[in-house]
This record gives sequence, C-alpha cells and structure tokens, in this order.
Amino acid sequence: MQLTPQSPDNPYPALFSPLRLGGVALKNRIVHASISTRLGARGALGEGYLRYCEARARGGAAMLVTEPVGLGPWQNPMRLSAYDAVHGVALARLADAVGAHQCHLVAQIQDPGRGRHIPGRGSQALAPSALPDDLSGTMPRAMSTQEVQDWVGMVAERALLLQRAGFSGVELSACHGHLFHLFLSPRANRRDDAYGGDATGRTRWLAEMTRAVRKACGERFVVGIKLPADDGLADSIAPEQAIAIVQALLQQCRPDYLAFAQGAHARSLEMHLPDIAGPRMPYGPLIERLAAHAQGVAVMSLGRITDPAEAQALLQADRVQLIGLGRPLITDPQWPEKARRGKAGLIRYCVSCNTCWKTIVQDRPIACDNNPRLAAQTEGQALPPTRQPQKLLVIGAGIAGLEAAWTAAARGHQVRVVGASAQVGGKARRLASLPTQDALSSIYDYQFERAQEHGVQFDLGRRLAPEEVAQQDCDAFILATGGTPVWPLELPESLRELGWIPDLPTLCADLPRYGQRQKGTAVIWDLDPVEGTYAVAERLAALFEQVVVLTPREQIALDCSLVTRQSVLRRMHQAGVTVHVLSQLHWDDGFEAHGRLAFDSIYGGLRREIHDVALLTYATPRQPNTELLQALQASGQPFYRVGDCLAAGETLSATAQGYGVGVSV
Repeated sequence: MQLTPQSPDNPYPALFSPLRLGGVALKNRIVHASISTRLGARGALGEGYLRYCEARARGGAAMLVTEPVGLGPWQNPMRLSAYDAVHGVALARLADAVGAHQCHLVAQIQDPGRGRHIPGRGSQALAPSALPDDLSGTMPRAMSTQEVQDWVGMVAERALLLQRAGFSGVELSACHGHLFHLFLSPRANRRDDAYGGDATGRTRWLAEMTRAVRKACGERFVVGIKLPADDGLADSIAPEQAIAIVQALLQQCRPDYLAFAQGAHARSLEMHLPDIAGPRMPYGPLIERLAAHAQGVAVMSLGRITDPAEAQALLQADRVQLIGLGRPLITDPQWPEKARRGKAGLIRYCVSCNTCWKTIVQDRPIACDNNPRLAAQTEGQALPPTRQPQKLLVIGAGIAGLEAAWTAAARGHQVRVVGASAQVGGKARRLASLPTQDALSSIYDYQFERAQEHGVQFDLGRRLAPEEVAQQDCDAFILATGGTPVWPLELPESLRELGWIPDLPTLCADLPRYGQRQKGTAVIWDLDPVEGTYAVAERLAALFEQVVVLTPREQIALDCSLVTRQSVLRRMHQAGVTVHVLSQLHWDDGFEAHGRLAFDSIYGGLRREIHDVALLTYATPRQPNTELLQALQASGQPFYRVGDCLAAGETLSATAQGYGVGVSV
C-alpha cells in the first residue's frame, strides 16, 4: 500500500487513502457496517432511518451498508422494502441523501433463516435442513432444490431494482446464523443435493447469487460477501473451515470485497458483538489470517474497532483494505470527519455496552448510552442556541448531570456544577475502575471536556446542604444527585448502621484497598441483575478464595441484553464464581460469630450454608437521593430532576434525561 506520510495534518494516512472498489471510488477506507435500527416505517422508508443514514454519510464514511432490506412481504415488514418497482422512489430518496455526501450506499441482503431472538418459535423459517434453532428451538422448513435456485434469480432482481434506485452495490450476508450462513455450515447443512456436502457444494448457492447479481447489474456494481470467520460451534465453521470456504467460494465467483464476522445464532451469539469486558480489536489477527487467502479481493476488518489509531494500525499492516464500523458510528456519526481533521479527542466513543443491540431485538428504535441525539434532527450538528440565556446550577457531577451541563452550556447558558465527589463521573467512574468496565470512562471524559470547552464552572468535592439552596445565585436548578441502593429486606435493619455490610457501589470504590488475595468467601446478594454487578463479582474472584452470587431470580444478568448475558455467564464460569439462582437468603447470628450464611430455595426446602464468609455485599435497585428536594421546592425557582434521583435507570436513561433537560431549559 502506497501511503502518504503521517503528519499533524494527516494523522491517519492509511485510513484516509482512497480505494477503488469494483466500479466505485471510495474517498477513504471507512465503511458503516450493517446494523438494524428499527427506525423504519412499515414497508417504507422511515424519516428516522433517512436521518440516521444521512448523518453518517455527512460525517465522512466512504460507504454505508444498510440494515437488511426486505426481499419480499414474508420478511419483517419494518424492513426497507426492495422487492417491487413501487419501492423505487423511497430507495432513490435514501440513495440521493447518502450520495450527496460522496458516500456510496450498499444494501445488505439476507434472510434470518431459523434465527429468532424474541420469545416463541417462528413458523415460517427457512433453512438448508430441518434442524432446530439453537436458541429459540424454531424448527425451519428445509428449502427444496427448486426454491434455492429460484432465490438466485430473485436476489438478482432485487439487486437490479436497488441499482436503478441509485445504490452502488449489495452485500450478501452469510454470517450470524442467518440463512446463507446455515448453508455454509456442515453442522446446519445436511443436504444431499448440489448445495450440500463439501465446501464447494455448501458455497455454491452464495456463488450463484454473486454471479447472478454480476450478470444483472454489471461489473461496476459492487458485490460484497460477509462470511463467518469462526462461528464458535462444534462441527461447524472454525478458522480452518472458514479458510476452506473462502477458497471454495473464490473458485466459483469474484466478489469485490469480503467481510468476516464471528458467532452464530446459538450460545456463541455474543462473539459477533465483542463487549466492554473483552479486548479491543479481538478479531484482527484472525481476519488477517483469512485475508491471506482472499486472492486479491479487498477484505474488511470488523469487531470492536473504536479508535482511529486502531483502524490505522490494521490498515498499515497491509493485510486488510477496509475498516467496518458499526457501533462507533452509532455513537458518533462524525467519527470519520473528526479523525480526518486530527480531532480524535472530540470523538464521542462507543463503550461497547451493546445497548443498541438490546433495544433493537426488543423491537424498539435503536438507542445508545453515549449518544442521546441518535437519529434526531440535530444529530451531528451544532445544538440550537437558547433565546434566553440563564444561570443554571447543576447539583451532581455524574453522567446525567454532566450531560445536562455541557448541553445547556453549548446552547449559551451560564452553567455551574456542584459535585460531592472530588472527581466527575459518579457511579460510572466507580465501575470504570474495574478492569472489565474501563471503557465507561469515555462517557464522562467526553462530557467533562465538552463542559470545560463551553465554560462550565465546577465546584467539586463539596456537598450542597439543604440550607444552602436558597443562597445560590441561579435562575434554575438541575438536580442530579443520583441514588442509593436500598437496604435488603432479608437483612436486619439494625445492621445498616454498623457499616460492615457495604452496598455494591460502596464496595466498588473500596476495592483498591484489597492489595492481595483474601482468605474466605465473598458473597453477593444479587437483586440488581445489571452488568456492573457481575463486573464486581469477577473482580472479587481475583481477590478472594471463593465468590458466591445468590439471587432469587431464575437467572443472573436478566437486565442485560442477550449477547451481554451470554458474555456474563461465560465469564462467571471461567472466573470460578458459584451462582445459586432461585435462592432466598436467611440471616442468623452465625454470620457475625462464625462467618456463616444460610440460604435455601425461594420455594422452601433444605437449607444450605456458606462457611468462612469474609465479605457480604448486596446489589439492589437504587432509591432516589432527594435530600435537597424540599429545599428546592421552597426556593421558588424552577428545578429539574435527571438520572437516578428521578428514578433509578440505566446509563441510557441518564444521558437521555440529561440531554433532554439541556436542550429544553
């Protein structure tokens, strides 16, 4: 790769070098990877999805792969339809909006097959063979040979419709356990016709569709293929089998690019969205290994690439040619433009929390913990200035208060923040101190830097007393004082004042004092099944001889997305954490005297004991901190509540509420 030398004016020369891909010229190497958004309208182009795509094109991506388009009325009606000439107007409108920013639009083509995330079993699922889905148990109908061949012509017709609407290409998605992936997998494909058997047979359908699109749309129309690099299932597609698939496929067709993803619709689903607890760029080496067999076809790297320097390093190795970004462009659509201008410090970084995935599989519009403006009219643009500047006092320096503070200041208000802690970030900062949660720091780091940029004054390390409220020189208050975990009903109230049974956030802040491995067992009474609870459990596993999690629920991590829950369950197992579900904690004097705790099933039965308990902590829902509420009401000044001091919620609600007040006050 011939690169322009790196310089302060061009800090990422590989990332912003042009590339000829099939018949199109890409201005850089950044591709918006396909991700469903649930921003569409029923069978049509939703305004939210139009805004979403246009913002990412305006932000500097060279190519945008859409969410899966609807191939026919049997598929999800919320998909952008692309199977009838009547859909051409909407498709053209999207292509024009994206193309106006020198960004090429590529439609993803796939069918979910037997995969199903929501409860229940599908009744119209297709697959190469009649074998049940690993997660939902959905039993698909095996496609006949004629059906498989009919799909080849249908996909070519859909591609031609997209081309006439102004799309630059299509991506055939054969990963994540979807239909095309199932044909590639010897575990799922037990056919005895031409589309089963060895790697040549299992790749035949994909190759035929590729050639058919080429014939219908010509050589200048981009055809990409997304393949599994490792689907994490026994007797399926490990890296060696992935290499065989690439070789067999390229003997039959010549796509313009290959992308490689991980996991399947099974226990390995978590692999396709590596989360906050894992390493960055976890699949870089594997994708580079597969790229060595790509025979000159451009290869896209995917998988928790969050920083421009990471993307630059992957390209400089000269093994991959494209960088696929999904979640980072959800969080900040201007990621490419900020990187190009050498302003990476202004990027609002993805924390790999997978909230986006959680919302869409619940059939809700996509949302982001660190981007409360997602798909809004003003996303990626300057905030509208206020018509009446005010003096605002934000009480609390957690992420809800910080979001309100910097947003209001950016609009022209004079803002001061009073925070009880000497540092900003609140409970997010405590969690970010854990090895598996460090990326959370990017949320409050960004907010704090933007607040300083816009002149917000900070008075940290001071807790505002109720009697001080009336003395404050401000036009309105924003209360963001957070919440405190409720005391468990299972523990005697008299123990609360003793202070030797800490709540989980307090313990989290105190963990640095455990300098060496402790004797005995640490026990977590788990009534708050969020990821932070298990991040602490994982840390305790490195500090104590044993860790036990007790919960009355039927499973841990119930408030996490499916992919995150899979990650949590795997990590708890690997860390040696013992989990007892459907359990009830019983208190007796044995704890204080002998370090003994008793529990049994929530349905009753034989009591069991945990001996040598060295630490007992609890994770419970948070009740609002409202010590200042009466004083604020008495002040006569307008005030707003955001974050946990309004109602306990997730990071998503904290940033959303902070932003909502910041733009409306």
